[in-house]
Amino acid sequence: MSNGNLDAAWRYHNGTKHSYQSIRSTPHYLDWRNQPLLFKVYPTLDGIPLPRQVPQTGVAALSAISTIPGELEAAAIPDLNALALLLHFSAGVT
Repeated sequence: MSNGNLDAAWRYHNGTKHSYQSIRSTPHYLDWRNQPLLFKVYPTLDGIPLPRQVPQTGVAALSAISTIPGELEAAAIPDLNALALLLHFSAGVT
């Protein structure tokens, strides 16, 4: 399927957008009691504990983000240690 079908995109956009009348005829407000959960919950799956010891990489942060990495293997699947490092250094997930 091509992503260049602009007619379909415009039809969808025009068919689903608010009108001047719809915005002004109904008061819109935030319902603070009705919010989605912040994280996805999988109650039937057991958690996988991540390694707690995060080794130092020996690379300064600015050097790490300013360097163009070498070619990576396309099918490489990170192991649990690599996942723990990635989450720790990118999002602070511990």
